[in-house]
Amino acid sequence: MPFTRIALPAGKTAEFRQTLSALLHQTLVDFFDVPQDDCFQLFDEYAPGLRVFPQNYLGGPRSEGFIWFHITAGRPRSVEQKQRFYLNLARRLSAELTVRPEDVMITLSFSQPEDWSFANGNPFNWPQEQPL
Repeated sequence: MPFTRIALPAGKTAEFRQTLSALLHQTLVDFFDVPQDDCFQLFDEYAPGLRVFPQNYLGGPRSEGFIWFHITAGRPRSVEQKQRFYLNLARRLSAELTVRPEDVMITLSFSQPEDWSFANGNPFNWPQEQPL
């Protein structure tokens, strides 16, 4: 189960957020081995001046349209899976939402099964073969 925090500039429309959510989730399904019904996302919108980022550090130039995806997943992925996911998400956002690829940043974190509780304060013990 990946959980994604999406940091974006304030003022995006509900339609933009809905499309971004769908593109992110479908890219996770297509390239990150995530089940279709496994979608957990949180949008964080920031007013001007509340996001600090270098315009040209390791990429760019970034604009005020910069979006940061921080994904926490329950099991590691291969380098190839990560790279295909990064590339395809940037391409899809560019093609369907006109988000500049230079404005897409993605970070991944991985955790252990005991780090998740889905409800009722109970730890989640998933089968080893289930994708997360």
